[in-house]
Amino acid sequence: MKLISLEIKPKINSGWGSPKLLFGEEITQLHANNGSGKTPLIQSIVFCLGYPIEFREDIVRHCLSANLTLTIGGDNYTFIRLYDSKFDITIRKNDSQFNRFYSESDFSKFLLPLLGYSQERLITNGNTPTLPYASTLLPIFYLDQDRGYSEYYFPPSSSFIKNQFSEMVRVAAGFAPLQSYDRKEKTIEIKERVKYLDQSVVESRRQLSRLRDDLATPNKSISDIEHEVENLKSNLNDLKNTKDIKSEALNSFDFLIYNLKSQHREACSQERELTSKISSSNSIKSEIESEIETLNLNEESLSAFTTLSEICSSPNCGMFFASSESYGKSLLYLRDQIKDLAISTATNQRRLDIVSAEKAILEQSIQTLSNERGEAVAKEGIDLFIKAISNISSKIFDLELEKSRHLRLDEQEKNHLNLKLERDRNVSLEESFLVTRDPSIEVLNFRLNLSKEMIRWLDILRSVTISRDIKIDSDFKPILGIEKLNVFKGSSKVRAVLAFHAALFSILTAKVSNGFRVLIFDTPRQQELHNEDLDDYMKELKKLATNHNVQIIFSTTSYRYELSKGDTEWTPTFTNFQQPMYLG
Repeated sequence: MKLISLEIKPKINSGWGSPKLLFGEEITQLHANNGSGKTPLIQSIVFCLGYPIEFREDIVRHCLSANLTLTIGGDNYTFIRLYDSKFDITIRKNDSQFNRFYSESDFSKFLLPLLGYSQERLITNGNTPTLPYASTLLPIFYLDQDRGYSEYYFPPSSSFIKNQFSEMVRVAAGFAPLQSYDRKEKTIEIKERVKYLDQSVVESRRQLSRLRDDLATPNKSISDIEHEVENLKSNLNDLKNTKDIKSEALNSFDFLIYNLKSQHREACSQERELTSKISSSNSIKSEIESEIETLNLNEESLSAFTTLSEICSSPNCGMFFASSESYGKSLLYLRDQIKDLAISTATNQRRLDIVSAEKAILEQSIQTLSNERGEAVAKEGIDLFIKAISNISSKIFDLELEKSRHLRLDEQEKNHLNLKLERDRNVSLEESFLVTRDPSIEVLNFRLNLSKEMIRWLDILRSVTISRDIKIDSDFKPILGIEKLNVFKGSSKVRAVLAFHAALFSILTAKVSNGFRVLIFDTPRQQELHNEDLDDYMKELKKLATNHNVQIIFSTTSYRYELSKGDTEWTPTFTNFQQPMYLG
């Protein structure tokens, strides 16, 4: 951004205006007596950039608009703001009508992104979202005549953004906001999502348990079930195609009985295994309980031992602290083991009950089929044939039903795993939002460089009463030794503010090539400073303007800066008043 010119347009009848005033490439000085109208011109610059200014009644009555021409990204813009309207800015781009804004919010949404500033939403003091405003950012680059020299940052109205100064420095420097509304909103959303996923995982686990309990015992794989179904279907086809119906039917009974006995053997094996696990768990539990009892006895002995005054004369001597701490940890560990064993035993007992019930059903089925086979020997072939087909078909149906249960279980296990993975991802994301992050290396370096630069500028201003042990806190405010700005008065406070703004402006304009690249002083309090100190300050700002391609604008009465190449001076040209005036 580069300022080109400022022109005040008069109202038609008895209006006051100004010629087109061209800004210097580097320094623009307004030098004139008090009361000549320097401040309205300085104010009109930031007024056109969206800053709220309450002008004197005579300015509003005689002046129509302030027209500020500048370049941004190679394009020429003219910002025209009416004096007698609360907010009315017309923008012309490359001499054509471009847009008109009636609110600072809409204007800021246009200007700040154009200058390259972030538009991430911040949080107001009322916990509502807001975007940065031009008027909240400009106090970094503009020092008001009355209030601008009393604080490092003095906004035109009370701060409405949480940590407003800190957030505006972050916006100006291109850092992520400290408190992003979008981040806070996202945190709430993720928290609700984690809560929902936790409930879903619990319900999914219950569903898994029900589906596992529904499976037949002994548990078979889907491939085993499919293999058994194929064998049964093959047996059924053989039965249908056989000529010796009775013999084939008896073979079918034998085949079914053989399969049931195989399942029974598997169930017995599972029953023995589960019984062994339960017995082992109970044995381990007894050993742990015995160990806990031993620990308790040892602790009682230790307590009695510590009461001996010749060993431990003080109640809090600490001699046995490590032993007590070890006892506590061991006891907690052992009790946790008992809890784990109890959960494992309960699970195994539930499975054992299911296996035992299934085993009893298998025994009954084997007995029933064996009886039917014995009876079938005496029956006619056709009756036996029908019975065999019915048994095989019923078994195939049961196996297909068992297969469908397995498929539902597999699907539920996949869903459960996906739910857990999604829950874990969201928990990690929630933790990343909730954890207070340490400042980034970039921010730490920025604060370190700012403190060094401020020391340098204090030396230039010959500030002898201010400590050079300067630290920049997390809100980007200087701590001068052990003191803050509010304890300083008079010239010391003015020097601290001038040094801080020059240091901050120097770092900001060295770091990025966009944004506000102008530093504006409305009449630095010259009564608080020696002319030679102010002159050294301005000469150093001149070097900064040359090296960083920025502009410095200031108004002055007693002190006068000696212009050089790239500088210009605005002087009052209207002489039909008691003294020369800038507007007429």
